[in-house]
Amino acid sequence: MKVALSQNCLVCKQSSNSAICHYCIADLTLFDIDRHHHNLMLSPKVSLGLTKVDFTQVMALADYQWPLSKLLTGLKFSKHIPNAHALATLFVRHCLSSMPVLPQLIIPMPLHKNRYLFRKFNQSIELTKQICKLTQLDMDTSIISRCKSTPAQTNLSAYQRHKNLCNAFEINVAAQRRLKNYRHVALFDDVITTGSTMNGAYHSLRKHHPSLKVDVWSICLTLAR
Repeated sequence: MKVALSQNCLVCKQSSNSAICHYCIADLTLFDIDRHHHNLMLSPKVSLGLTKVDFTQVMALADYQWPLSKLLTGLKFSKHIPNAHALATLFVRHCLSSMPVLPQLIIPMPLHKNRYLFRKFNQSIELTKQICKLTQLDMDTSIISRCKSTPAQTNLSAYQRHKNLCNAFEINVAAQRRLKNYRHVALFDDVITTGSTMNGAYHSLRKHHPSLKVDVWSICLTLAR
């Protein structure tokens, strides 16, 4: 008989049989995925916050809120990999377990090579790795690359973000050929704010494969209001 190993909850630090204890999970305010048929663009709140995007499908765990924000910043800035496992587990259970059709491939949002060399870490890749382990879905980090080095997006307006990301992504010839093997993929990022980054990557994919179904996934939404 397999015995569950006790650990400390990443949020409350109390003894737990999972990375986030059931008390802390119960305190979370998560999106009602089933109500919106696994597409938060059907939610007026989300659609009003993402008015300047062309993709039509969005799925996320929750608004950017504590303690999810704490786990995301711990992953991004402190490379705390257990946070990636905990967040991915929540995402899979809440967003994917009842999804009728899953994509064939998950594509994590890339960093420009200069930023990756400086940080040596991409939190979206780490989260995608964990999601793929839990679902047996495939991940490909080489389909799309960020060819334009842009300033940090955090303090920019929606217009500045859009201008910042114009022609920021590319797909090389070999990746274009591989992309033709897929009918349905998901683009994944840790947090979506205005959707400009996702929109740029979405257009790059659809430019080379117009019939491709592209879902947009994220842990949290922190929509401009």
